[in-house]
Amino acid sequence: MIPEAPFLFSVAALNASFAGLGGLLIGLRRGADIRPLDNLRLRQVVEFAFANLLLAISVQPFVVLLGPVTGFRLSGAVALVFIVGALPILHRRVERVGIAWGRWWAASAIALSAIGTVLATATVIAPAVGSYELLMIVMLARPMVTFLLVLGAIDEPEHVLE
Repeated sequence: MIPEAPFLFSVAALNASFAGLGGLLIGLRRGADIRPLDNLRLRQVVEFAFANLLLAISVQPFVVLLGPVTGFRLSGAVALVFIVGALPILHRRVERVGIAWGRWWAASAIALSAIGTVLATATVIAPAVGSYELLMIVMLARPMVTFLLVLGAIDEPEHVLE
């Protein structure tokens, strides 16, 4: 087992927890009282968390099979594809349901995507455990921030949400 495995498995477990919480909230809030924005965000929480979980646990077999340099480089490349690929998908979903981007949601999405892109690119160019671990922390922040936006919107009037 690689020395970084406990950290990565902890990140995977935290993401699994977010996926469970997001799924629980989806189940509890299903019905007429859930706003399209909340529904979209909760779906994001679950999707981000599951993708992050796979990113965190895939490093172990990649490094064992390919060696540390290639294993971390491949893991960084997969994360980069996910980060960049998720943006147009999210944009399409937002447009399809006619939701306006609020300033906090847009700022957090842009900032976390930009930081994640930089860290993933750095890991591809110069594979290092530290850059990948920082990337995993940023990736964990994506469902965390989205979940906090949902929690902050509970019991708020529609016009207050951003």
